[in-house]
Amino acid sequence: MIWHRPYLAMAAFTAPARPAGSLLRIIAVLIIFEIAFAIMPHIYFSLLGPDADLSTPAATVLDFGMFILPAATLILAVRLLHQRGLASMIGPRKLAVRHTVVATLAVSLVLLVQEPALLWFDLSQDLGLRNPALWLVWLLPGIVAITLQCATEELLYRGYLQQQLGALSSSRWVWMVLPSVYFGFGHLYNGDTVAAGVLWAGWATLLGLACADLTARTGTLGAAVGLHVANNIFATVIIAEAQTPSSGLALLLYPYAGDLPPDDFGLIALLTPFTLFDIVVSIMGVLVMWLAARVALRV
Repeated sequence: MIWHRPYLAMAAFTAPARPAGSLLRIIAVLIIFEIAFAIMPHIYFSLLGPDADLSTPAATVLDFGMFILPAATLILAVRLLHQRGLASMIGPRKLAVRHTVVATLAVSLVLLVQEPALLWFDLSQDLGLRNPALWLVWLLPGIVAITLQCATEELLYRGYLQQQLGALSSSRWVWMVLPSVYFGFGHLYNGDTVAAGVLWAGWATLLGLACADLTARTGTLGAAVGLHVANNIFATVIIAEAQTPSSGLALLLYPYAGDLPPDDFGLIALLTPFTLFDIVVSIMGVLVMWLAARVALRV
């Protein structure tokens, strides 16, 4: 299989996945992972109880920490069906660690510069402030749990799936686009409305493409994990809507908006000026993070 610039590193990255084997094995691993992912909420709610407040720091950390289940399941499934281990899905260990640190710091720096400008749009709202001492106490456990969540997703989409599909074909449509669309589809239900779900899926697909590109350029999973971690940390620990799940680590809190009315507009809502502006901002946001990681890693 022939690889061309700028993806020469994919040759070494996909080597552990060769021979690629049956496509049915890949599908089997994905099904096993999705089953573990589907079980995760049941364990989460059984640990917290039916009446638990899901917006507390402890609940949020546990929410992200539950990704240990699908992560362990994926590692076991790959071992059983492909006879290879965790290290084979990451790339050279020392290089992967360096890529993770560099990408995390570079993207975090860019987001840190952007954050005041983005918060300026929110100053007109009555933002609440969480107790800073409580926020600091939970910051490190939160970062660890978020890192686990991001690493699990990258291990599946860029580590396992990109490797296996790259061993089957050098076409970008196969190893880059397909896993990214799959990643995006997994975010479809993050939105409260049809239009919001489509926006989530589109944004996640773009993020997946950026992470896939970085993985192919560097030959390790590190850069993708670093970008993903930086993005999710800033999206989780800075600002969130009060009284909502996964808002327990945020320092600033929007007032709770309450339950949304029925979605009567569907996909037509994507054509509003505000939504179109949001789409442009989302595209630019992913582009800036991707460029920051590339510049820092010189790839």
